[in-house]
Amino acid sequence: VVAGSSSSTAWCGAKRWRLVGATGLLMSITSDELNFLVYRYLHESGFRHSAFTFGCESLVNKSNINGAKIAPGELVNLVQRGIMYTELERSVADDGTDCEAAPYSLTASARESKQQQQKQAQRAAQQQQQQQQEQQQ
Repeated sequence: VVAGSSSSTAWCGAKRWRLVGATGLLMSITSDELNFLVYRYLHESGFRHSAFTFGCESLVNKSNINGAKIAPGELVNLVQRGIMYTELERSVADDGTDCEAAPYSLTASARESKQQQQKQAQRAAQQQQQQQQEQQQ
């Protein structure tokens, strides 16, 4: 399965998720690592029963992950950085110039986001044309 944007490609393999970013760096996370982060998040958030059930079903306790090496709140940290990276991607045009992007919304549908981006791209193109016309005069 291949999914992604022009600057990143993600694919799923045998229990391994890999992401090649715009920089060409390879980042990966295993299912066990992700399961541990979800388990840790549930536990830290006070969902003890859910954490216990998830831990049993995902066999987190049988993984070889050293929880002492993982900072508290790491799942939330990774999600926040992912949103920040997504915002950065959306705010830079394909040619590398800055463009205005609508603020990220978890509840906005992909279609609405695409429409907003298209409207903003049209506005930016109009502004650029106006600036070029002013410079020519």
